[in-house]
Amino acid sequence: CWVDKRQLPWSLFPEAALAKCADARNRPLWTCDRIGREITSVAYDDNWTSRERLTMLSKVEKLSNAVGECERIHQTAVPLNYARHSLRSLTMWLFTLPFALIKDYGLMTGPIMGAT
Repeated sequence: CWVDKRQLPWSLFPEAALAKCADARNRPLWTCDRIGREITSVAYDDNWTSRERLTMLSKVEKLSNAVGECERIHQTAVPLNYARHSLRSLTMWLFTLPFALIKDYGLMTGPIMGAT
């Protein structure tokens, strides 16, 4: 798999981690795991106590849970009847939109609809 290393977030990764991320089956979860590992590797001192570490790890866990929820939504199949109904509704809305705009824009309705 190829990624453009010049764009964010890829430019933030070191070269070794970039290759591992590109090979990962689920890049968002791999990134959450990597963030968690980085947080746990920070040494304890006066500015970085276990309270801050646990707070950051809980935020990463919430992010990981949100990624999992989005993956479940993404993998849910759309029923065929729903897809057809949505397509027909959108087609009718787009067909009738110029008639609703003509009173406000007059002859400019055509170019406006062409631009959108």
